[in-house]
Amino acid sequence: MNRSPYFSLLSKALAFIPRSRPADAVHFLASHSYSAASRAPQSSLMADYLVSSCGFDPDKAAKASKLLGRIESRHQPDSVLGLFQSYGFDNTHLKKVISANPRLLLLDVEKTLAPKFRALQDLGFSCSDITHLVRSNNHFISHKSQTILSKIQLWQGLLGSNDFLVNLCKKNRRFLGYSIEKRIQPNIEILRDCGITDQKLSMILRQYPLLITRNAETLKALISRVEGLGVPRTSGMFLLILSVLQSVSEKNFKAHLEFFKGFGWSEDDFLAAFRKAPTFVRFSLKSLQRKMEFLVNEARCAPSYLALRPVILLMSLEKRLMPRHRILTGLKSRGVCISNLSMSTYMKYPEKKFVEKFVNCYKEYPELIELYNVAPKHRTAL
Repeated sequence: MNRSPYFSLLSKALAFIPRSRPADAVHFLASHSYSAASRAPQSSLMADYLVSSCGFDPDKAAKASKLLGRIESRHQPDSVLGLFQSYGFDNTHLKKVISANPRLLLLDVEKTLAPKFRALQDLGFSCSDITHLVRSNNHFISHKSQTILSKIQLWQGLLGSNDFLVNLCKKNRRFLGYSIEKRIQPNIEILRDCGITDQKLSMILRQYPLLITRNAETLKALISRVEGLGVPRTSGMFLLILSVLQSVSEKNFKAHLEFFKGFGWSEDDFLAAFRKAPTFVRFSLKSLQRKMEFLVNEARCAPSYLALRPVILLMSLEKRLMPRHRILTGLKSRGVCISNLSMSTYMKYPEKKFVEKFVNCYKEYPELIELYNVAPKHRTAL
């Protein structure tokens, strides 16, 4: 059977097939011995240095200096700060990184620190990327694990983009800390067992990467929860609903059910609406309350109409629902004959089409155009 190109990408990455790597990369996780000359007390000098050169406040500097022991001259910490600065770290970045691990100031620049930065460059990361990786992972540089480089290369293969990897590390500081063998690979196999193709696996890794960082038993329970809501594994909505429910607790889900029951929906109505537009359960009840009150009381939508067209609930109240409804209502009140369009139809029009049909064509009503134009900008947003 012919396999998709995604299969090759994923299987190679998961099989840990080694790649040729630059000479510098071999030293990426070299020895991390620190270069302090001795441990004789000289904390006051280092405290002053941390205040003047790293922006520490005096109290934090005093505590951090106890970790540094005695340094014979400023040359050692200055060389460390200089290397960081050469890669684009500003004073704010430096303070954050050194605060998280003051002992970085003791690293030998030429033997330990510089090779690590060069190894990342050899793997295709820009100076800006390196800055973000180090800032978002406090122990990235001084990590002692011999697997960190392999993890980076694995994720490069799985994600297909350094940008994706950097963004994930910024969102989740522990991202590179997850075990490939114990967590990532087993979760990928669980999803494959659900009948998810290699192409969809690649999409998961890009769009819902945190889904495969969960505990395997938690992921299995989440899959059972999705199926329990009447969503089969073969459904095109399965992955989206899986990703939604990972961030919505059962308690919160039930609260949304009870909320819509207050507007006359049955449980079946709610579940059918959820299967069509699952992300509405991510909205706060306060936000949904405002939308429902407007749609039912002002726009005169029957709750049953909304249950069948839940995508309306995903639209912005201020940027789309209110301005579009009010301009249509204003035109009708002035005797303009408008075709019998349903709300769901004209609310789903792209902004350009809506303006052409209902704004630009009726310039004889400048007060309505003004009413529409003063609504919040970026109405293209749902």
